[in-house]
Amino acid sequence: MSEDTRPVVVIGPGAVGTMLAAHLQRNLPGRRVYLAGSAIPSPETSAHLAEIEGGGVRVHGETSYTARPLVCRGSLDITASHLFFTVKAGQVEAAAAEFSQMAGEGAITAVFSNGLDVCKDLPPSCRERGVVRGLVGTGAEITKPGQVNQFGALDVTLAPEPGAAEDAALVRRLAEFLQPLGIRVRQKRDGKEAEWRKAVANAVINPLGAALELRNGELLETPSAAVLVEALARELQALIDAEGMTLNAIEIVRDTARATAGNRNSMWQDLMRGRRSEIREVTGRFIERADARGVLFSTHKSLYYRILSLEKDSFSRDAQGDERLDIEGGIS
Repeated sequence: MSEDTRPVVVIGPGAVGTMLAAHLQRNLPGRRVYLAGSAIPSPETSAHLAEIEGGGVRVHGETSYTARPLVCRGSLDITASHLFFTVKAGQVEAAAAEFSQMAGEGAITAVFSNGLDVCKDLPPSCRERGVVRGLVGTGAEITKPGQVNQFGALDVTLAPEPGAAEDAALVRRLAEFLQPLGIRVRQKRDGKEAEWRKAVANAVINPLGAALELRNGELLETPSAAVLVEALARELQALIDAEGMTLNAIEIVRDTARATAGNRNSMWQDLMRGRRSEIREVTGRFIERADARGVLFSTHKSLYYRILSLEKDSFSRDAQGDERLDIEGGIS
């Protein structure tokens, strides 16, 4: 079988998307790697994309390098071998409507957005071909246009879309594509468990870090914050138990916070920039499940409404805040 030389497209030029596109371009010499944003990006994203076009992406982390992925604003008339969606959870549906036609025959679609049940926002045509649920375990932060700080080696978990075990073959194919590129890949059979593991960490670290303006590691080191971490994890554990799962919420949160200790989480970054956060798709969906199962979720509800209030204040300070595809998709 001849080598597939079709382009690879990363959709969503936020912190995670920029980091992923830079890594892929650096490790796929001679292959076209696109970083795709909205056809009409916000001024901030427009400046970021323009900087990448002119001088590439400058990545700072365990190793520092410059990569030069191609930039596209809106869909192009190309057929890609891989589509990676790294937009915010609330933007998956709109992003798929704009970019899914770029998938070529046999292409792999992977959704790396935060939140629960995000693959369901893809159109039926995408889901019928099969979808990989991707989860990034590496923190990232855009510090200025064209520059991203990466906290640790690039680490991803791949699983079938929750409830679609037949997509396991796609997971194996994507793992075989990514592993030789210097990416640590974990394959999981249970898409629900993999998705919940990431969402549990996000539901504690992101809103709490945003509300208290603490980096991930500081949530464990600050006594008053550590108490709230424990309280939030206990409520999630009760929900996990009610769902019949075997995850350990406090271990997940602690391990994630330590692994990304220096990261300023994406929800905090969103509030700083006057942008819509992922609080509805992360905490909001947990609240819905907790209410349905009669699980006490008062600490999460208090934090949920606190973030909505901060978000409203943030919007009022920044009239340029919007909800388009270019909204940054950072992680915990």
